[in-house]
Amino acid sequence: MVFISSGYQVKEMDITDLPIADGLREALLNSGITRNQILTYTTVELASILGVDEYVAKLIRGAAKQ
Repeated sequence: MVFISSGYQVKEMDITDLPIADGLREALLNSGITRNQILTYTTVELASILGVDEYVAKLIRGAAKQ
């Protein structure tokens, strides 16, 4: 998604921009989860959806908040 304000383009961060390992990024892309959805899921929910440990889900949520 791109927002245009006063002639400048500001790109909203998406999954491909997250500072996480490539394998995690691929898992997120394959699951169809968006960055905004990551922020709405609890760590437990995200871990369950992706099949990862809660600690890893916490790292993903932290990256999405940046």
